Amino acid sequence: MRIYYLDLYRLRRGAVLLAMLILTMFILSVMFSREQIPTAAGAHSDIVYQVKTDDQVVALTFDISWGEQVPVAVADILKEEGVQSTFFLSGPWVVKYSDMGKRLATDGHEIACHGWRHKNYSEFTDEVIKEEISKTHTALKEVTGQTPKLIRTPNGDWNERVVKIIAGTGYRTIQWSVDSLDWQDPGVDAIVNRVLERVHPGAIILMHASDSAEQTPEALPRVLEGLKEKGYKLVTVSELLEHGRGVAE
Repeated sequence: MRIYYLDLYRLRRGAVLLAMLILTMFILSVMFSREQIPTAAGAHSDIVYQVKTDDQVVALTFDISWGEQVPVAVADILKEEGVQSTFFLSGPWVVKYSDMGKRLATDGHEIACHGWRHKNYSEFTDEVIKEEISKTHTALKEVTGQTPKLIRTPNGDWNERVVKIIAGTGYRTIQWSVDSLDWQDPGVDAIVNRVLERVHPGAIILMHASDSAEQTPEALPRVLEGLKEKGYKLVTVSELLEHGRGVAE
C-alpha cells in the first residue's frame, strides 16, 4: 500500500504563485481594456494642437500683445482676402487698443484669450492663473462683445496642472501644429516656406500680429495665396473643431 504525504510548504507556495498569476492577468486585462476604449467622436482634448480630419481645412491664428501698426496691417490683408481667423489677444493690449479689438470682432474674426501678463502659467499658483484668465476674459468681452472660450497661454507654456485649471474655468487650451516662427523675423521667404511646407489637413497655424513681428504683413499675402493654391479653406479654430476631434499631438 502506497502512502501519500502532503507537502504543505509546496502547496502554500503553489497557491501563492497561482494567486499572483491570476492577479497579474486581471491587472493586464484591465489595462488593455482601458487602452481599447475609443474616444467619443467630437470629444476634444483639453489641450489641442490640431484636429484629426481629412478635410482640406486649416485655422490661421494670430497672437497679439504689443503695438498697433502690425495688427492694422494684418487686419487689412485678411479683410481684403475675405479670411476670418482666430486672434488670441492679451488683456492689456485689448484695453489699450480697444478700437482695434472692436474692429477684429466686427470683421468677423474669432476673439480668444492670450492672458493678462505675458508670463509662464506653470510658474503661477492655481489662484493666480484663474485671476489672469478672469481679468482678461472680462476685458475681451467688454471690448469685443464676444465671449471667448479658447486660450493660448503666453509663450505656449503649460503643464498638466495648468491645463486642468484652465479647463475648470470653461476654457480650452489651443496650441499649434505649424509654427511660422514669424516672431523671430527670419525673413519673409522663411516664414512662407515654413507654413506651406508643414501645413496639413486640420492644422492650427501660429502667426503673430504684434509690432515685434515686423515681417508678418509682407509674408501673410503669400501664405494665404499658397494655402489657397494647395486647396485649403481657412476657418477659425472653433470652426475647425467642427471638422473632427481636437487632439494633443
